[in-house]
Amino acid sequence: MKIYTDNRLLSSGFIGGTLSRHTGNMCETDAQDKIYQELDIPAEKIAHFHQVHGNRIITLSSTKQLAQLRAQPLQEADGWLVTASNCGAAILTADCVPLFLWDSQGNYFALSHCGWKGVVKKLPFLTAKALLETGAKSIQGWLGPHIQSCCFEVQQDVASQFSVRSIVHKNGKIFVNLNTEILDQLQQAGLDLNQIKTPYYCTCGDEENFFSWRRDHIRQNLLSFIYKP
Repeated sequence: MKIYTDNRLLSSGFIGGTLSRHTGNMCETDAQDKIYQELDIPAEKIAHFHQVHGNRIITLSSTKQLAQLRAQPLQEADGWLVTASNCGAAILTADCVPLFLWDSQGNYFALSHCGWKGVVKKLPFLTAKALLETGAKSIQGWLGPHIQSCCFEVQQDVASQFSVRSIVHKNGKIFVNLNTEILDQLQQAGLDLNQIKTPYYCTCGDEENFFSWRRDHIRQNLLSFIYKP
């Protein structure tokens, strides 16, 4: 099993990262549960939601709340803030950015599904703010595999919704750098960008390791998750 992750996340006591496509299509609950079992994570301790490319963040503050959430139909949201132990959260991506944020003491974490529409709606900024409001210190972050500026070609109507700094013009075409936009929002929220890592894994450009909606137009998803024992 190949998991893309940040060693700082693991050393802070969390278990998490983004799975490669070799683990299979994570659209189905059974496929997700099999992964949790292999990682010795209780599947019933992982929360999921229905992603809608918005900016709503759900806070999980107890295992009781997690159980109540799992007993209900999936709520619509795109971000998690988890402050309780023995809880985890997951998102699905196929070009969108899995944004991992956590405090280095291992107390709290946030995980957001940042598609371009969510980024325009300030989801990264709101995620960072929500984590800061817990009182978390020494926040670190990592942007998991997603479509990079080499492949994220857009038209002017989409480009106009991003800052000039995030736009790349090449060979008469327009591309968006989501990393730049997200880092700007995290800095505006008050995070230290020296603590945020943005490895260059492009889901669209690397067919061997990642699913990509932009490339294949097939509903296949990667799983990103964090679990706090």
